[in-house]
Amino acid sequence: MPQKHKKVYLQNSTLIIVAFCSIFYSRIVATTIRLSLLNLLHFAVVPFVCAIAIFTVRTKDPKQISLCFSFLGGLLALLTAIVASAVWNDAGLINAIVDFMMLGEPFMFLLAFSCIPLSLASFNKIRNFLYGSVLINFLLAAAQKILIDAGRLNAGGFNGTDGCGGVFFVSGAGNYVAATVSFAFALCFFQQKKVPLWIRIAVALIALWHLLFSDSKQLVLAYGVAWLLLILINSKDIVKTLKLVIGLVLIGLIGIWLAQNVEAFSAYTAWARPELYGSEGLAWYAKFYSIRLIVSHYDSPVNWLLGLGPGHTVSRLGAWFLRDYAAILTPLGATTSPIGQQSMDFVGNFWLTSGSSLFSPIFGWSGIWGDLGLLGLGAYLYLGYLVWKYFGLNDTLKVTLLSIFVIGCIFTQMEEPGYMISIAFLLGLPWHERRLNKEVEKEIELSDTSIPTTTLSA
Repeated sequence: MPQKHKKVYLQNSTLIIVAFCSIFYSRIVATTIRLSLLNLLHFAVVPFVCAIAIFTVRTKDPKQISLCFSFLGGLLALLTAIVASAVWNDAGLINAIVDFMMLGEPFMFLLAFSCIPLSLASFNKIRNFLYGSVLINFLLAAAQKILIDAGRLNAGGFNGTDGCGGVFFVSGAGNYVAATVSFAFALCFFQQKKVPLWIRIAVALIALWHLLFSDSKQLVLAYGVAWLLLILINSKDIVKTLKLVIGLVLIGLIGIWLAQNVEAFSAYTAWARPELYGSEGLAWYAKFYSIRLIVSHYDSPVNWLLGLGPGHTVSRLGAWFLRDYAAILTPLGATTSPIGQQSMDFVGNFWLTSGSSLFSPIFGWSGIWGDLGLLGLGAYLYLGYLVWKYFGLNDTLKVTLLSIFVIGCIFTQMEEPGYMISIAFLLGLPWHERRLNKEVEKEIELSDTSIPTTTLSA
């Protein structure tokens, strides 16, 4: 009987790795062999793995059962909102399916990951695989940067920073995704107290270098704002709040000094233009362009609740995906609207948005709200709350989750599979580590209490 359980553990842990690989490595493989269809494979792999995890695992842990049902309920609510929006707005069925997968996939992965009862050996196997994947991503990004700068690599029209996308080469914003993977991993890895401090510091410095040569300035802003939000959330804990404030002030002062005195950091002064942020500044005009455009297409109060339909506004589906995969999706009944293309044209023709994605009117929260309305937005936020509740186990993980919220106000990474699956993996590992530690502690307690009982009996 124990051997049978061990076999299930290995099968499920391997399936988790397969699901991760189908997303994490699909871009670089598809680019290398020039088969873009591989980028869609994960839409079948992840729900398949999730279904296997749910139907093959038997658990009596009430917390694990509660987590499972909560996530299933959240995914059902999201699916209901998407289907309702599609029906109301005459969107294609394929629009609804792809939109659900884009938004729900990372939550499916987390659900599958948390369902499997990992043994210590399986946990180490999965953790080491993630470590290796992060290293491969960084090494590829560094090599791409060197080759692009030397003119030896054609990045498909991207410059020396946009082209260094690591395993996400070439994907337009691959540099942001690749740098985020390194940065988020370094933050989580720094919490591994059993690892020598010098190794953790080295990993942090490497991640910082990756952030610099990829020119991923928005990532610094996202984590800075996320840190501020974490301070507000912890405001009732005076000691913790004070530590967070001191840390943020110190990092902020160091960052300002570096931006003013070190050439490599000089790009971070590009946002320091107060004239852009006034009540009638161009920053706000550009950022809210798509929101004004979406509202102008409302023809019923129901649009506030259900939006204009999946893929019909400025989500990743509406702005890029339906266009890039038109040859596959159009015969399947995909529908479009002019809003996505109009917003793309605005981005390309306006000097402020073409120079920095910080001011782009195409960003995650506007896309979800525009496509699915308040009901879809509410369902997605509920799933985010569940992740915070079950997987926000420490301040490092919480600030990473908050950074996703902030990045959702900047660009469309919330619908980028590689970015979201990497964060989901980083969240799932500490969850399993805590569960395994509790099992070890319980075994120690049982062994400790059994000794005096045996002695007394003797």
